[in-house]
Amino acid sequence: MKKLLVLCLSFLVLLAAAAAPAFSWGSATHAYIAGKIGKILPLMNTNERYGIMGADIFNYVFDFYGNPIVKAYTHGFPGNEAFLEVWKKARWWGFEKSLAFGYVAHNEVWGCDYTAHIHGLTFGQAGGYVIAKAERLEPVIEEALEANGISGLPYDLVLELCHDMVESAGDIILTRADKLIGEKIVSCAILRSDDFPGLVARAMGPEWKDAVFAAEKEFRKTMILYGAALMQGEEAAIKGLSEQEAQLGVVFIQKFGGAPIPLAMAQQLAEFGIRTAITLCQNDYMTEVNATAKFVKANLAAHGVRY
Repeated sequence: MKKLLVLCLSFLVLLAAAAAPAFSWGSATHAYIAGKIGKILPLMNTNERYGIMGADIFNYVFDFYGNPIVKAYTHGFPGNEAFLEVWKKARWWGFEKSLAFGYVAHNEVWGCDYTAHIHGLTFGQAGGYVIAKAERLEPVIEEALEANGISGLPYDLVLELCHDMVESAGDIILTRADKLIGEKIVSCAILRSDDFPGLVARAMGPEWKDAVFAAEKEFRKTMILYGAALMQGEEAAIKGLSEQEAQLGVVFIQKFGGAPIPLAMAQQLAEFGIRTAITLCQNDYMTEVNATAKFVKANLAAHGVRY
């Protein structure tokens, strides 16, 4: 039965790679951290995992790229922690507090993404672990792009692509520590409480309801596909995530860099980037992730996010 599930989900991954441009990165690491900081009871932790991943529901809806309202309500920034509204609006019955606990833990002000993007704990103190690794990867990818006849892309755009490659590499490294993480992602996406999109919409306001429900519907499907890719073993996962990143990268570069890149070339570059990033991160990634889990757990308690 398990093999049949994997085969079916694998087919869906390939089908989605051919049809959909938007995929998510780094979700396995968030799900792993939720397992470290959340409740022991399975359905509570299942919803915490989905909540912590769910703060990324708008990440690759390009119409909202850089939108300050979306940023405030999902990740936050200094002086605006609107994401806390999700915790405040969460009801005490059902699994809304579990969803909200995970969602709030994701934030970039004092949550998981703070150590990834702002200030690393064991590496990258000047800009976050992921950013520091992306900066090391950037000249390698820049050289690879130029070798394939692509030059003149803005530095920030190439760095963003490297950032995503590092997050994908990190998730693959994490499967070595938690071989069931792919299955956990699939199960939490399937079993998540139906209250999640309504909770986020209540926090953001009625004018955002349609956008939240539409984005979350696609995000939920993507998490099933993403978890399935990680269930197939490291080599297959690298290939699968490379296909996914290539699909997104082609659209991203065309939209924000104005440079068309053939899909086959994009897939080769994505695989090269992910493999290089694995080499850059494999010796210290889990050290930073486990330190982040302790950091976030303490900060949640300090901000009154407990249940």
